[in-house]
Amino acid sequence: MMNMNNYFSHDSNARNSSKMLQVRMKYGAEGYGIYFMLLERLRDEDDYKSVKDYNAIAFDLRVDASIIKAVVEDFGLFVFTDDGKYFYSEGFNKRMAFKDEKSKRRSEAGKKGAQKRWANKDPRENDSNAMAKSSDKNSNTKAMPLHTDSKESKVKESKVNKSKVKEIRKTNRPHAQSTKKIVRHQHGEYQNVLLSDQQLTKLKQEFPHDWQERIERLSVYMQSSGKRYKDHLATIRVWARRDKPTQPVAGNPSNKPMEGGVPW
Repeated sequence: MMNMNNYFSHDSNARNSSKMLQVRMKYGAEGYGIYFMLLERLRDEDDYKSVKDYNAIAFDLRVDASIIKAVVEDFGLFVFTDDGKYFYSEGFNKRMAFKDEKSKRRSEAGKKGAQKRWANKDPRENDSNAMAKSSDKNSNTKAMPLHTDSKESKVKESKVNKSKVKEIRKTNRPHAQSTKKIVRHQHGEYQNVLLSDQQLTKLKQEFPHDWQERIERLSVYMQSSGKRYKDHLATIRVWARRDKPTQPVAGNPSNKPMEGGVPW
């Protein structure tokens, strides 16, 4: 099936137009083919314009760039934009404008038709179809041999019994703790400190003056050392305890808190 998205019209006597006769007289069938290959390239562009890059076009068409330049510039077949960077065909653009408008009208008509069909559809049709299907199923069931009904009944009874046993087990089982997943948000310069909304609130309450500084401290340390912690709020609390003034430690005259034996 032809892809109409890549289609454009082509007059059967295009070869006999005055401009094309001039092209054919100088370049023969090669010039004629180059012209229509240029139109094909324009068709693939969103605005039906081509960049004025004769070398690139020549490479695509596998012809000499000088012939491309001549076909574009010497026979009045193409027009350039005001800045001279692009060229296009006025006749080709008129044909494509007509085709695009026609396609647009068809698309809008199709959408309106679909909307109209849905608006006029009787909702009772669905109920009627459902009732018809249910009736067919009941008819088929009645037509089945009696021994088949008996087997199905036993299977259903077995499933019901199993279901009741499961319900009883669930009732007697202790209530499981909520498995709702706690969402933790990223904080700190390196976005590696994870705190839930509840944890962040607790952190602000416990350290109202420097909670942001404590987050940044943990973020920088984790990034530089490569260490990871299971609970970042708990880690900040532990570090806060270490921050309390203590007696100077040998090898750490500044008495800075130490993590893993190294001041941080």
